Amino acid sequence: MPYRYVARQVKRFFIYRVLHVDDTPHRIALGVAIGIFITWTPTIGLQMALTVALAALLRGNKVVGVPFVWISNPLTLVPIYGPNYWLGTKILGGEYDFDRFSRFAAAATAGGNWFERLGTAWDATWTIFWPLWVGSAIVGLVLAVITYFAIRYAVVKYRRYWHEKHPRPPWADEQARTEPEAAEHTPSEQTQD
Repeated sequence: MPYRYVARQVKRFFIYRVLHVDDTPHRIALGVAIGIFITWTPTIGLQMALTVALAALLRGNKVVGVPFVWISNPLTLVPIYGPNYWLGTKILGGEYDFDRFSRFAAAATAGGNWFERLGTAWDATWTIFWPLWVGSAIVGLVLAVITYFAIRYAVVKYRRYWHEKHPRPPWADEQARTEPEAAEHTPSEQTQD
């Protein structure tokens, strides 16, 4: 795939699926931040459901954060969770054991149906559970906070830009002034005028 094509698709996705969503900048940014946080947690197989549930609980946009959890997949498992596990072992004072982590990565990418893969991944996760979760929570929180402010800023800036490029037509202002007056009258009063 040509890089320009991929870059164009990413740009279109970001503009139309994030910046142009009909919601408040806070809710959009919170939804994306939740998606990024969940991406960095070792909840493989449950990430989309967790993103929607957490967004509903925190009143963020439930849809906009879901595509961001697709960042973590079998190809990105080691680059995402490897540093998290390393950070967790350093914080908890343990020793970084690459063999345990490689068993986790192999289990998470193993074949079989969804339930078998999930069970195998969770079995392998228990051997590195605390270091992986501590590191993932810290990295996920830092990235989520950065993402929240970056997305909020981007949404506000994009909307200002869009409204400058697409000003309201003069008839829209006139229609907005006359509609509230018409709504104040009942239908029987309007026919009497």
